[in-house]
Amino acid sequence: MTKCIICGKENSKLLCENCRKKTDLEELFGKMLAYKPLSGENAIWDEISGKLSNPLHFKYLIFALSSEMETPRKEYWRVIALCGFWPNLYKEFRPWFRRVYSAVADIPGLSESERNRLHGVALGAYYMDYDYEEAEEVAAKLRASSKLSWYEYYNLVSFYTTTRRYDLADKVIDECIVNCGDYAYAVQTMKELSAKNAKQREKSLTGKKEYIPCPRENGDEVREKYFNFLVSIGVLETAPTLIKHPKTVIPRGMYPEPTETGNADFDRFVAFDVETTGLSPITDSIIEIGAIKVIGNRIVESEKFTFEELVHPLDNKKLSKTIEDITGITNEEVSGARCIWEVLPDFMNFCEDYVLLGFNCMAFDSRFMIRAGRYSNIVIKNKYFDVMLFADLFKERLGIYARKVSLRKLADRLGVTNPRAHRALADAITTAKVFLKLKEL
Repeated sequence: MTKCIICGKENSKLLCENCRKKTDLEELFGKMLAYKPLSGENAIWDEISGKLSNPLHFKYLIFALSSEMETPRKEYWRVIALCGFWPNLYKEFRPWFRRVYSAVADIPGLSESERNRLHGVALGAYYMDYDYEEAEEVAAKLRASSKLSWYEYYNLVSFYTTTRRYDLADKVIDECIVNCGDYAYAVQTMKELSAKNAKQREKSLTGKKEYIPCPRENGDEVREKYFNFLVSIGVLETAPTLIKHPKTVIPRGMYPEPTETGNADFDRFVAFDVETTGLSPITDSIIEIGAIKVIGNRIVESEKFTFEELVHPLDNKKLSKTIEDITGITNEEVSGARCIWEVLPDFMNFCEDYVLLGFNCMAFDSRFMIRAGRYSNIVIKNKYFDVMLFADLFKERLGIYARKVSLRKLADRLGVTNPRAHRALADAITTAKVFLKLKEL
C-alpha cells in the first residue's frame, strides 16, 4: 500500500479514485516539478519523498502517474521529469530518451514550445554523445523557431562553442538575453557561457589548442568524427593527423593487478617514477618515465644505468597549466614524444626482471603502469616495492609523526638532495637514495 499524493489516504495507487476524478494531471505535474523535497510546503509530499532513497527523486513519480496519458503527452512529461529545471539529461537516461525522441518528435500532440523543449534535450544528448551531424540537424530546427526558452538557448550556445563557432554562439547568447531578459538566472547563465566562449575564441586567435573531445572510450574514433564534422561545416579546411593507439588494447578488467613485495632484502632493483597528465589512472596517462638501475646497492648515475624519456599523452590529451607548472614539462615537448606503446617496451627491457621500486607506487605509479601496459599490450610481471610504506617503520626514529610522509620531507630528514623535484629521473634517483639510507637505519 502507498498513499494518495493529494489526500494522503492509504491507497494502492499514487492517486485514489476520488482525487483522480478532480485532478488535472498536467497541472499536478507542474506542481510536483516545482516542489522542493522536505521543505515543509507539503506535508504529504514531504512524507513520501522522505521515504525515497533520494528525496529529489520525488519528481520521478511522474513516470507512474503519466502511464494513462496518451502519446506524446506521456513521453513529454517523463522527459521533463528526468530533466527537472535543467536543460539536459544524465548520461544514463540518454539512450532511453533517444528512443523516445525518435518516436514522438514529429507527431501531433505537442505545442511548438513543448516540441522545442524536446529538441533542446535532443541537441544536448547528441553533442554530448559526440553525434555532431545529428546535433546539427536538431540545431537547425531550433534556429528556425521563434519560441525558444533558455533551455534550448543553453544547448545551442554550448554546441556552437564546442564546435568552434564562436560568433554564432555569441549571437545566440544575445538573442537569449533579449528574449529571456526577465529571467535573471537565464541572463546570468548566458553571461557565464559568454565568458567560456570568449576564452575558447582567445585560444583560436593565439594559436593555442582549442577544445578536443576526450571520452573515456573510443577516443580515436570520436576525435576523428569531431574533426571531420568541423571540416564539413567549414570551420577547418582539413582534419589534423591524430596519433592513434593500437587496436590491440588489453581490456581494463582483464589486466592483472600489480604485485607487491614487502621484503626489502634485495640489493638490485630499478627505482622509477612517472609524471602524468593528472591524478586519474583511468583517464590520465604517463608523460615521462625516469628510472635508475641499482646493482649491489650501488647507485651509478650513468647513461647505462638510467632511463629517461618523455611520452606523448594518450588520447592526445593536452597538459593543463598546473601540470606544466609543477613538472616543467610543456605541451610542445610531449607533442613530439614517442607514444607509450613505443616507450614501454624499451623501459621494460631496461628493467629486466628487477624489482620496481617507487615512492607511493602502489597507490599511484603502478596504477598508471597498468594503463600503459594495456595500451602497449604488455603484461608487467615485475614486483613493486613501495618506499613510502617501508618508511612507516622508521618515522618515529626520524621524528616524523604525520600519517603520510612526502618524498621531499623524507629526503630532507635523511640528508638526500633532490635537484629537480617532480621530474621523473630526479625523483627516481632520490627514491633509490632514500631507500638505501632507510636500510642503513
